[in-house]
Amino acid sequence: MKVFGLDVSLDHGGVVVLDENGKVIDYRYLTSVKKMVDVDPAHSIFLSKKGKDESKDVFRLRRMKEYAERIWNVQPTTCIHNSYYSIEGYSYASKSTSICQIAELTGYIKRRLFEDGGKIRIHEPKSVKLFATGKGDASKKEVVVHSFDDFPDALIQRKMIKKKGKTSLPPAQWWEEYDGPATDLADAYFLARMLYVELKLRSGEVTLQNLPENERRIFLRVTRAYPVNILDRQFICKGES
Repeated sequence: MKVFGLDVSLDHGGVVVLDENGKVIDYRYLTSVKKMVDVDPAHSIFLSKKGKDESKDVFRLRRMKEYAERIWNVQPTTCIHNSYYSIEGYSYASKSTSICQIAELTGYIKRRLFEDGGKIRIHEPKSVKLFATGKGDASKKEVVVHSFDDFPDALIQRKMIKKKGKTSLPPAQWWEEYDGPATDLADAYFLARMLYVELKLRSGEVTLQNLPENERRIFLRVTRAYPVNILDRQFICKGES
């Protein structure tokens, strides 16, 4: 059994794989920025740019197919039927004009996992931030910083953070801006950790009383969209109704 965390977007993304002990055993980040590919070639997936004569609609469909196929390459030796997948839900407050395209891509990936027998859990963005930092409104910077201690190589992860817009910070401190593949991997990591802890709770190896307050709140939390807490909800998978 392996646990996957998937952070999905159109031009970038992250996939983190945990083993049965909750340790990171593999990861990939997807990016359309070539210099970011070169930071960690062994774990990067380059997403090609829009072709010169390619229409926007064709490019979007090709990008979705390319993205989904390359994600599957992260798990060449893994049986989907014995794996669990944690995916971030939609940010309904987002004003991005690409939200519909992101939804199409995410839906395609969910369907593929479902049809292949994977077990899927959806977590809303606020829950990811709360689990990672104890704050539901945490910034990207706070989420990434909390992932450094558990990631295989925090130094490489820092190099994945690109300069975001104009900044008064010197180049050596550009990572303070917190944008780029490191943010995707941090989200994917905490998505995977949330699912890992859930599985430990379900098996009885961990109890709610043993968890830090911010983690315990995740599993007791209810919202308008989910009026039942997550421990009382089934996984999205074949054979469940």
